[in-house]
Amino acid sequence: HGVPKNTEDESNWRHAAFKRPLSLEELAVLGDGAGTEWDFQWSGGSFPVQFKADGYNHFKCEDFPAHAHWSLQGTKLHIAWGDYGNYDLTINAAEQTMEGGPVGGDWGKDWRKAKWARNLVDNKVVEFC
Repeated sequence: HGVPKNTEDESNWRHAAFKRPLSLEELAVLGDGAGTEWDFQWSGGSFPVQFKADGYNHFKCEDFPAHAHWSLQGTKLHIAWGDYGNYDLTINAAEQTMEGGPVGGDWGKDWRKAKWARNLVDNKVVEFC
């Protein structure tokens, strides 16, 4: 129902119907519901990144900050990382890993990998888009 609930107003309602269970890839990225943190690796080292389940799908990296977002299509995870570029990675949900690289790049030479580190805790911090 809308807030506040008003049963006399026909437009004051909300209904939801179960569509499908989450895929293994969605569960790998969403964790317990607040998102997940991964160890992101490249030829220059590794650093933590976060895939936030905040309604905007924010991608957060303290070492390389940018206004960034992630999206998921099947097993392909896309990161739009502002000035740092766009990346596509394939999720292996069973192993909790990802592999890929920059969109349009040579992944043999310019690769990216990630390994699941932990589920995020919802601390009620809201990042606006």
